[in-house]
Amino acid sequence: MPVLTRVTIKGLRNIVEATLEPSPGFNLISGDNGSGKTSLVEALYLLGLGRSFRSHLQKPLIAHDSQTATVFAQTSDGTSIGIQRPQRGQQIIKIDGKPAVGVAHLSRTLPLQLINTDTFQLMEGSPSDRRHFLDWGVFHVEHHYLEYWRRARKALEQRNLLLRADAGSDEIEPWSYELALNAGYMDQYREQYLGELAQRFTETLDEIGTPGGAPMGVSYWRGWDPQTDLFLQLQESLVRDRKYGHTTIGPHKADLRFKVSGQDAAEVLSRGQLKLLICALKVAQAQHLISSRGIRCLFLLDDLPAELDVANREKVCSLLGGLKTQVFMTSIEQESLAPIALRQAKANGLEMGLFHVKHGNIDPV
Repeated sequence: MPVLTRVTIKGLRNIVEATLEPSPGFNLISGDNGSGKTSLVEALYLLGLGRSFRSHLQKPLIAHDSQTATVFAQTSDGTSIGIQRPQRGQQIIKIDGKPAVGVAHLSRTLPLQLINTDTFQLMEGSPSDRRHFLDWGVFHVEHHYLEYWRRARKALEQRNLLLRADAGSDEIEPWSYELALNAGYMDQYREQYLGELAQRFTETLDEIGTPGGAPMGVSYWRGWDPQTDLFLQLQESLVRDRKYGHTTIGPHKADLRFKVSGQDAAEVLSRGQLKLLICALKVAQAQHLISSRGIRCLFLLDDLPAELDVANREKVCSLLGGLKTQVFMTSIEQESLAPIALRQAKANGLEMGLFHVKHGNIDPV
């Protein structure tokens, strides 16, 4: 994957205007709380997904004295990516000066992984958080997957509308069939992908040691009984679905389960152990993408030292260095991460950039 060579941010939260030329390897951004470190990470996240990880609303993202928030980046292969979010109206996304064909186009142009405080939701949150993680991986590895996912979502939306309208079973049945058909393809892709990812995850844990030292397992629940055809199950659940006003089984109910010695990982591991586990999982997903597609992810790590002791920071930086990809890490104190990051960058033949953020200004150190 080409790396970001120049990033310009204007009118985004407390960053009035800033330009940085990052290293193709590790980039460490330090600064006090509220200085703009997370805003910088948020700007980079916008470039890959077209949305913020902090708020779904447009106004909080835009500086109070600006009409728009703009992020523009150039990559090492000459690609340009631009995002402009106005106070009113639609967001504008352009790749090489032309409108992007949906957010999927943006995501494929700049695949990225985020590790921040919200990342704990992967273990502690709802099934939708884990489905998002799973579907992100399948989407980047299997290009046909997006079409099946879209068809299934449309069928699900139509079926739910008809359920709430108390429509006849003859009206609902075609959408049940369409949902079941595309869910079957989705399930095949999801299951195959998770099998490959689980193997990569095991290898990653072998490299750094399993948090807590206990056996770790990942399992997949498809969202319906695997012993019976989904279309038949949808027919049988029609009375129940009418009662609740939505479809109660299907690919939208899928989930991943992480177990340590047979127990839920989120219940038995400390916060630090969970963070290390999630970092290993995201690295394993990135490794799988490299081996299957030859594509490297951009990594964004906001406040990496939080919850991690020095030994575990070393492990995470070692894993990231092994990926040989572009990484942006933030830390309040440069000293808490810089020596470790520099050591791992050198060990893996990577360059390293240091930046300091103060009052929304980003300066190289």
